[in-house]
Amino acid sequence: MLENNLKKNIIYNKWILFILLISFGLSFFYSFYYQIKPQVDARAYDIIAQNIVNGNGYRENLDVHIKNDIAIVRAGPIYEFFLAGIYKIFGHSYPAVWILQAVLHAASAYLIYLICLLVFADLENKKKIALWGAAILGFYPDLIEISAMLMTETLYIFLICLFLYLFFLHMHNNKKITFIIFSVVFGLAVLTRPPVFFLIPVIFLYFFKKRQFIQILFFGIILIGVLAPWAIRNYYAYDKLMPFGAGGAYNFWIGNYSGGGGEQEPSPEAGSFFKNNSVVDSYEESTSQFKSFVLNYPGEFTKLTLLRVNKYFSILRPMGFWFYTSGWRQALFVLGSFIFSLAVFILSFGGILRSYKLNNIYIKYLLAFTIFTPLILFITVVETRYRFQIYPFLAIFAAHYISLFELDKKLWFKNLLVPSIVILLIGLVDGLLNFNSFKDKIFSHFD
Repeated sequence: MLENNLKKNIIYNKWILFILLISFGLSFFYSFYYQIKPQVDARAYDIIAQNIVNGNGYRENLDVHIKNDIAIVRAGPIYEFFLAGIYKIFGHSYPAVWILQAVLHAASAYLIYLICLLVFADLENKKKIALWGAAILGFYPDLIEISAMLMTETLYIFLICLFLYLFFLHMHNNKKITFIIFSVVFGLAVLTRPPVFFLIPVIFLYFFKKRQFIQILFFGIILIGVLAPWAIRNYYAYDKLMPFGAGGAYNFWIGNYSGGGGEQEPSPEAGSFFKNNSVVDSYEESTSQFKSFVLNYPGEFTKLTLLRVNKYFSILRPMGFWFYTSGWRQALFVLGSFIFSLAVFILSFGGILRSYKLNNIYIKYLLAFTIFTPLILFITVVETRYRFQIYPFLAIFAAHYISLFELDKKLWFKNLLVPSIVILLIGLVDGLLNFNSFKDKIFSHFD
């Protein structure tokens, strides 16, 4: 018996090593094959990082007063300082960024493996689940593509995975050092992309149910300590308390106006205001416009929210429609992204339905994190890459469902009927509502 377990462990160790090497290799190959030059947001992050290295601070445009510099609108600042650290050591080197992001991508897959071992610790097939979870995240086309760009998502997903692992490890061992580290990591994730901030109710719920009220206090203190330097810097630079920057406020207006579609497409009025006013004025106006829209047009706000929910889970929103490629290569990637997303969305839905029935406290908190993850996007803006932060959760639930296949193959397919119908219907509704948009995008890229 002991010998058989040892052999199994050796096999599992070989498989996880294989998965991690392939995950790294795919990201590495994709980066160096396309060598994507920074554009739009990526270009802004690149410029800000160079300005940090050159001693100019967190600035994007040095030709304007800081109160008119839109650097504060970008997601950050952790990713820009991550880039600045690379540039400081290796010079202004994109290959160095690509290699380190390939490492982060593989590391995220490994963290999913470790999370699954904790979450499904009481299941005999936990290592199979862990292997599938690592493979799903590591081989996800969308995440491989984004790791080849100077975008926040690769670092962001790594920090989310690290936070999840440390949170569940703390549930397991209840050590102070684990608590402190996961609190700091959570703060760093917030400073990379703020939407993760809205997982706090789940964290507080855990400590509240454990009657560990002092932990709630210390978590808040540590989080404030991590966020404070950025908030103080912004206050002195802009005379305005903006602990998460200004991008979040902009999104509330960009995604909510009469005639909008709930995506990151500013109205002519918003675009004109942003262009002709300071960052702080635009920040305040965005908040005011959002409140006014919700109060005066609650029906249209509700409609936009439902549209965003539909778009968030739509399988007709694959990655791949980028500037760096076209023709059959782009078509192949879009198809791969579509098929992978279709499979993961359906399997994860099946996994959620099945996992919920288990008497497992870890799964309940994992499910709570999953539910809270997209909520803020439902009332602001939805873009395909904005849903990346839910992919680690979906990978875990999909992996669990895949592991059930050998138990009852007939029942396995039968239980996927409802998830398949729901996901396909969501895609169908999105397709019917946005037919012209999809048609224009496809023909403009693949003509």
